[in-house]
Amino acid sequence: MPLYIEPHAGPAPIVQLIQSARREVSVGVYYLSDRPILRALKSARERGVDVRVIIEGKPYGMKPWQVKKEEREIEATGATLHLAPYRFTSHGDHYAFYHAKYVCSGHECEIGTANFDWSAFHRNREYLYVTKDPAVVKAANTVFNADWNNQRAPGWTHRVLVLSPGTSAAQIIGVIDQPGPIEIESEEMGPYRPTLDAIARKGHLARVILPASINAEDKRDVAFLRAHGVQVRLMPVKPIYIHAKTVISSNEAFVGSENFTQTSLEVSREMGLLLNGKPVSELQAQFNRDWARAAHG
Repeated sequence: MPLYIEPHAGPAPIVQLIQSARREVSVGVYYLSDRPILRALKSARERGVDVRVIIEGKPYGMKPWQVKKEEREIEATGATLHLAPYRFTSHGDHYAFYHAKYVCSGHECEIGTANFDWSAFHRNREYLYVTKDPAVVKAANTVFNADWNNQRAPGWTHRVLVLSPGTSAAQIIGVIDQPGPIEIESEEMGPYRPTLDAIARKGHLARVILPASINAEDKRDVAFLRAHGVQVRLMPVKPIYIHAKTVISSNEAFVGSENFTQTSLEVSREMGLLLNGKPVSELQAQFNRDWARAAHG
């Protein structure tokens, strides 16, 4: 099944999935404002498809009026809209988010790193994976329905997907711990000691690309990794911003919504996949291009 790389692919992979839906479309995403996707949802609704959308009600750094505008535009498509269940938006003294980024029909799913907004498809490095694998489609739809009904996702979905809260940290560390070199692209590096320690153990076998705009805490984490021999490069934020979240080993890769933070891995709703075969080599090739670009930046 295809791996799509942004900003080259644009919103077309998601639009095509929605256009091919026959009975239902379920969108679980942190933020949704992309015009072509909204038009595709409206067209689906007009041809009788059941369209449901879950978004995060309090996206980081966004004003309430901006979220209200987002809600109005989604509701104008005819879709039924839910804000993320409360249990995914507060957790003790942490602030957790509905941060997943996926869309499913009854027979196909796109799961990836991209929010459904203009930046994702025009200026960000993002990875989208589209699959008709029945196990993945069933698991992602099951998670969506659980969130829609404010229920806990069943345990078996954690064996098919890389899912937070729950098991994602162990699965991602499992990719980091694979023999041989690893490559990582991420918007954030921490703080989360288990993943930082796993990357540090790889030493010079690990290459990491982060955006040059990382905060002071991430800069300390980068210094820690470099002290252990890890190769880290910071990519200028223009013309392409590193928003992707991927870990690539020689024969397996993780792609998903998870950042390498405790909030993301333990208390937010996140969704990703473990990939093998051709997508791994495609991710490796794109990483190498970005690695060269980061050096020149």
